[in-house]
Amino acid sequence: MLRPINALAGLGLVPVAFAAAFAVPNARMQQQLSASTHSAFLGGSIFRQQSDINVFSTEQDEFYIENDFHLTNDFTPPYSGIATFAHLNWTNCFVPASDETFDIGIVGAPFDLGVTMDHGVNPFTDWASVVDCGDISNTPFDKLQAIHELEAGWTKIASRKPQNKDKGDHVRLISIGGDHTITLPAIRALQHTWGQVAVLHFDSHLDTWDPKQLGGGLTKYSEVTHGSMLHIAHEEGLLSDDSNMHLGSRSMLFDKHYDMENDARCGFTVIRARMIDDIGVDEIVRRIVETVGDNYIYVSIDIDVLDPAFTPATGTIEPGGWTTRELLRILYGLSQAGLPIIGADVVEFAPVYDNKAETTALTVTQIVYELLQWMIHVPVNA
Repeated sequence: MLRPINALAGLGLVPVAFAAAFAVPNARMQQQLSASTHSAFLGGSIFRQQSDINVFSTEQDEFYIENDFHLTNDFTPPYSGIATFAHLNWTNCFVPASDETFDIGIVGAPFDLGVTMDHGVNPFTDWASVVDCGDISNTPFDKLQAIHELEAGWTKIASRKPQNKDKGDHVRLISIGGDHTITLPAIRALQHTWGQVAVLHFDSHLDTWDPKQLGGGLTKYSEVTHGSMLHIAHEEGLLSDDSNMHLGSRSMLFDKHYDMENDARCGFTVIRARMIDDIGVDEIVRRIVETVGDNYIYVSIDIDVLDPAFTPATGTIEPGGWTTRELLRILYGLSQAGLPIIGADVVEFAPVYDNKAETTALTVTQIVYELLQWMIHVPVNA
């Protein structure tokens, strides 16, 4: 299944969004951890079952206290405990009444039920308080129910008030998937706070495909995929009119005329991957700024927007993509232009396909870092 970054997490060399395992620090603790407790932990019985939303791998303190891990030594090595993105503090973002406040949350969305091919997918010292919210628990057996659970989780986080109220009225979220279907429930959740958004969609594919063109349309279940979620978002009125953009697209289409007409009807303008050679990064940034206008911005980055030489670990690779440097330059340019980014996701990373150097993991980490820098550079008020 697609999972957020886990490469080299134990050494802290690559930031991660979540961890689904724990480490027993020493032999004494191993003896204390009975087989029944071990099974109960793996089964999730010590997680907060009363909560609407379970967050996997986030109850470290309860687990440690229950097993007397802190009786003799309060020191916690930096490589122990759950792995969080960039070693950020974990925060239970799903409880609105929590006393802990923050400005930007990193959210894991371990969901890959919407794929149609292969499964598997220093801002920290500035004004913003950045935390790792852990993963939004969702069922692996029912796609529509999982999407509902993801939306509920994002809605809970997005409804919280930020720590630095002079820099923004609401917290902002960066989600790490997971397949590209997660963009739909994320935008649904953010609409309650921000209203319609302009989507900057970095992807080799359009993802506005009419479900009927994909062989769906018979059931609601079959309609929702990682290639149709933006079509559905338009149908639900979540997107600003004619202010959305596809960036870096280059894949073949089912029906060129129908697909492009439908895409325009969904309110998208297209900058194809090859255009960067003719007009350059600066002109691409200028066109984006001109197109989105004064709308709030949601940035969705499918890592297959990059050439597979840079991000081989994804399920639907397309040759001829942008370089990592080109993508990062565009993100930097949009940040410097002051575009009001209110949310983002980075999706379709499948670690099982990565190489030994973990090139894709490093690239995804840098992309998330650039998005964080953008959010901190541009405070946003509703």
